[in-house]
Amino acid sequence: MFSLTRDPIVPPVLAAAGAGGFVAFDGKVRHDHAGRTVVALDYEAFDELVLAEGRALLAEATAQFGLLEARCVHRVGRLAVGDTAVWIGVAAPHRREAFEACEWILDQLKRRVPIWKKEHFADGDSGWIGSDVTPGEAPVTEENFYSRQIRLNEVGAAGQAKLEAARVLVVGAGGLGCAAIPYLAAAGVGTLGLCDFDRVEATNLHRQVLFAARDVGKPKAALAARFAQRLNPFIAVRAHGARLTAESAPGLFQHYDLVLDCTDNFATKFLLNDTAVAMNKPLVQASLYQFEGQLHLYDPAKAGGCLRCVWPEIPPEGCVGSCAEAGVLGVVPGVFGALQAGEAIKFLLGLGEPLSDAVLLFDLRTLATTRIKRAANPHCPVCGDGAPPTEIDLDPFAPGRDFSRWTVVDLREDHEPRPLVELGSTPWRHQPLSRAAEWLAALDREQPHLFVCGRGLRSGNFARRLRREGWPHAYSLAGGVDLALKARPRSA
Repeated sequence: MFSLTRDPIVPPVLAAAGAGGFVAFDGKVRHDHAGRTVVALDYEAFDELVLAEGRALLAEATAQFGLLEARCVHRVGRLAVGDTAVWIGVAAPHRREAFEACEWILDQLKRRVPIWKKEHFADGDSGWIGSDVTPGEAPVTEENFYSRQIRLNEVGAAGQAKLEAARVLVVGAGGLGCAAIPYLAAAGVGTLGLCDFDRVEATNLHRQVLFAARDVGKPKAALAARFAQRLNPFIAVRAHGARLTAESAPGLFQHYDLVLDCTDNFATKFLLNDTAVAMNKPLVQASLYQFEGQLHLYDPAKAGGCLRCVWPEIPPEGCVGSCAEAGVLGVVPGVFGALQAGEAIKFLLGLGEPLSDAVLLFDLRTLATTRIKRAANPHCPVCGDGAPPTEIDLDPFAPGRDFSRWTVVDLREDHEPRPLVELGSTPWRHQPLSRAAEWLAALDREQPHLFVCGRGLRSGNFARRLRREGWPHAYSLAGGVDLALKARPRSA
């Protein structure tokens, strides 16, 4: 609960059942500022905006720290020295989360909630201030935060604006992610999503340098998000702590422009690859083994192909030793995570030569670097035509084609224009791919379904996936609705 009051603050009572840690902060008006005697303060706020942002802040803190209760009361109007200006109270299962959440809420309150403070001094002077900058410290602004980066001719103000508008998802907050996340945040990627369902273990600490020994047992996504937000207060950071699945991945991908695969197992890497192809999203992938690693970029607009162009089937787990089995030098994921961040920034700015048609191999023992050219496999089961033609090639205008028993499922998202094509009286259902987990179970897998999207990429991959899962009559409209409209246009 977040509230404003013009009366003296009476601290609320926290009574969350099951809480092991209760922490409260009582912020009072101090008698001096920068060596000058303060006699009073005025706080002003636009109530509706402040309440909305304050409530959102507490909700975010509750989710990020696992709080059982969170309250904040801020006073407005004239305050005397010694009066309480703000009170924050939190309750959590454990004391550490309670302490950290209380501090986080205070920092975010000062940064995000539009409450203005006017100080009145004993010498009769007064002035509005917007933050509690320590005397002698230069305030951090976006201008000086990015100044050295903007000086690069290849970046400039226009490039910085591109980064600010970008939305990047990092999947995995392990060794790779812990190296990539700080550089993406510091570069000014406007929206940074961090996805990891795991918790910190003691064996992680030699390579996952965003975490400390006291963090063992805590969720990685929340910790990494907190670090990134503290590093750069001018970006939006989102923590996604749920396990990524084939059903949830499209819904998460749709909110981002580019994805970094910082995971350490084959199943997730292939899931990310397949989802990136289906959702038409660029993907930067890295893989490690002991002292060496490799890096590449899947770009839907280029001819370099995807992971399944080289490995059509997922290799069995255990064919290559994991970090736990074979060991890893801590600096190796650090190097490759930083390279992933570099590839992402290059892609977003459109500079240099991204690894969209090559694989970079690097061995830290010898510092040997190898760049191997790669091309798309036309028979790839994901981005090519590797599936039987009946799975993806279906002409809705072929003579004698009977669609009376079919259902057309339009996989395009809510925000996309959805012109339709004429298929007689065939039922046409709009079911966004990002919400497939919600509607797929209601379909009869024994009945024929024609999946469609704009260009046939997402629907083709989705139909192939269903075929592999035992849907014998899953089809995709070849070329998508866009191509079909050229042959027989119809207004929606």
